[in-house]
Amino acid sequence: MSRRVFVFGIIVVGLLVFSLYRAKYGAKDTAAELMAVEAAIENAQDEKALLETELSYASRREWIEEYARKQLGMAPPRPDQIAREDEIELLIGPPQEIGVERASRDDDADVNAEASD
Repeated sequence: MSRRVFVFGIIVVGLLVFSLYRAKYGAKDTAAELMAVEAAIENAQDEKALLETELSYASRREWIEEYARKQLGMAPPRPDQIAREDEIELLIGPPQEIGVERASRDDDADVNAEASD
């Protein structure tokens, strides 16, 4: 009987040593993964800070005006380009109907004609 207990004890000790070995290397793998995730978080935070700085710079009125002039060819309006609301019809004429609006009105008229029949 003591021989069986001894063999069982050896097997249990062997399993414990193997489990300890696996746990040790599992912890190393987990630590490596954790360091990789922390490095990715740090990179993302650095990139976020850079993007916030770029947004802050690009949101400045001076930068927008410079970009509009140089890249888009825009300029401040000339005095002759500015009109009050009541002057618009005098400058460009009365509003004109568009063909799509006429077609929808014709469809409405057809529906109303059918409804009255």
